[in-house]
Amino acid sequence: MPVSPRIEQLRQDLAGGPTDGVLARFWAEVALTGTPLIEPYDEEQRLVTFLWREEKPVGTVAVIGGPALWWEIPDNQLERLDGSDVWFRTYLVLADHRARYVLSPDDSLQPLAAAGTPEAVARAATFVPDPLNRSPFTLPGVVGDSVSPPQHFSTFALDQATPRDWCAPRAGVRRGAIRETTVASEVLGNERTLWLWESAVQGPDPALLVLLDGRDWNAALPIFPTLDNLVDAGELPPLVAVLPDSVDFTTRARELPCHEGFLGFLTDELLPWARTLTGATSDPRRTVIAGKSYGGLASVFAGLRRPDVFGTVIAQSGSFWWSPPGEEPEYLLRQVDHELSVRFCLDVGLQEGDWMIPQTQRLADALDQYADEVVYREYNGGHDLNCWLAELPTELHWAFRR
Repeated sequence: MPVSPRIEQLRQDLAGGPTDGVLARFWAEVALTGTPLIEPYDEEQRLVTFLWREEKPVGTVAVIGGPALWWEIPDNQLERLDGSDVWFRTYLVLADHRARYVLSPDDSLQPLAAAGTPEAVARAATFVPDPLNRSPFTLPGVVGDSVSPPQHFSTFALDQATPRDWCAPRAGVRRGAIRETTVASEVLGNERTLWLWESAVQGPDPALLVLLDGRDWNAALPIFPTLDNLVDAGELPPLVAVLPDSVDFTTRARELPCHEGFLGFLTDELLPWARTLTGATSDPRRTVIAGKSYGGLASVFAGLRRPDVFGTVIAQSGSFWWSPPGEEPEYLLRQVDHELSVRFCLDVGLQEGDWMIPQTQRLADALDQYADEVVYREYNGGHDLNCWLAELPTELHWAFRR
């Protein structure tokens, strides 16, 4: 295990005599700096130390997220420093890492259940954000037929991580108009909340962005200030953004993975409605669809099936492993077999596992044989909205470049 100089200094201080004052000073220092502890190592790497203060006896403490890969929970246990209330674990991490994480005292150390299942929801309820972290992050709860409460995380970004310079509201930047409404679909036989944003900078025939999983972007992240800033700075043209919600976990898992009906809802119901309301373009070269995870899968599927509507695709951490029941994995890869005038941007996190990266690379290579342009990008992070928001401005700039 990598060694934190600050923890080693604490170990030596504790060995030198009475511990109460030593520990009090240590925790006071941590409260001032925040957690995790970040220390230099070399030009490319940093030491990142996660901490837990034991206020009542615990048998184990695990960190889940960031460099502590969630599918390797038994390997991510913190160690208790002898004679103290300090639990710690140090990782050697590349200096461009961005992450979210939780701590799990008295963790069962069992593998996590599939997302959205009752077992996963119950397990997540035992996770806690880092009490001394200064960058909290909350994912909104899921409603409908699969109910789960909001999930609270802690985050950090090392000094070379992709900056999130565009996210905070800026003085003097006019805010776009935001409408929240409900739209019904005859194709799908359901209805959903939708957010429609129009940039304050106006122009004829504004460009059009469809951003899937709208509730995540609206409730958890500052997507609208980000778009305001990008358009105001000239990084994006006058723009209309349509953000449809995914209803609930079950509906999302049914509609986003390569679903012809959902694609029909987008092309035949949603976009005509948005264009009539806003005057947004019908030019596929200026119509972009973007999504993350299942939404990334849905976005690439839309570009393959309807290049006459979507001329540019952004897929962030796409779930390209997906296939219909009974079929071989990577169904979408087998659909790439024809020329099409579409541009694709596919990104994936270095912390997403040994399957996500090669799957994304294989799809990018296949698309490169047929599409107008393919961009493959890697970022140092996980399957994480915080990372996707950091990468999105660069990808939107690419998508809407003149």
